[in-house]
Amino acid sequence: MQQMLQKKNNLLALAFIFSGVCPSVIAESLINGDSGEVIAMDAVAPLQSDQMIIKTSAGNFQLTGLPFVKKEHLITRHSQDIRVQFINFGESRITIADNSKVTLSKEDQSRATKEALEIKKALSQSTLEFTPSFNFIAPVPGAITSPFGKQRFINGLARSPHLALDLRGAVGTSIVAPLKGKVVLVGDFFYTGHTLILDHGYGLFSSYAHMSEVSAEINSFVEQSQLIGLVGKTGRVTGPHLHWTVYFDGNKVNPESLIKKDYLASILQAAKDRS
Repeated sequence: MQQMLQKKNNLLALAFIFSGVCPSVIAESLINGDSGEVIAMDAVAPLQSDQMIIKTSAGNFQLTGLPFVKKEHLITRHSQDIRVQFINFGESRITIADNSKVTLSKEDQSRATKEALEIKKALSQSTLEFTPSFNFIAPVPGAITSPFGKQRFINGLARSPHLALDLRGAVGTSIVAPLKGKVVLVGDFFYTGHTLILDHGYGLFSSYAHMSEVSAEINSFVEQSQLIGLVGKTGRVTGPHLHWTVYFDGNKVNPESLIKKDYLASILQAAKDRS
């Protein structure tokens, strides 16, 4: 990271030498965004057919999902430089009594690896048949029990950050599609139990894990608020809940932000204010 920052600083210094423009002014032209969030930015040509472009009276804007970062990070997405800012999401410590779910056998590790590749394949190509509105609703009415981004400790051992949203729900609670989508994966996996993935179009996906029952078939289309399954406690869990993951533009993004009122309008306004 330090090497990347130094390289960027060196480029800024060269810009000053050859253009006479103050490096601090060039640095201020960087687009800023928070870890794990979706931002809008001016659309830059040439545009690709699979890019998520929003056309407004103020111009065309490109939506992009930012990666989760553990410290400030500079990236280039869609030909534009972005400073992804670190957010301290806190930590979460849980205890799983069944140690075989924590320290995996060779067989379970092999299964988990195979399933991870299956999920990756399902996320590798998104439909362009419909354009997502980004007008999400919550898939279950329960309160948030574990927010996005917390550093996860399982049985005292540091694990991957929690890049999803856990929502409270008793076994059998209805799970509805938060947005129109196509079912691209249904399976019973080691970590996530009964799982369903929806493709909402243009690189936007959502995943529903630990379900007791899946109510939608592979390759079927579901409308917003349509029943897709029931809350459960399958896979590696400490109790019943919905583990909701959202992917956009190749990154896992914060689902809690997506269900805020006037979400899309707010990120478009931020881009207009920046222009």
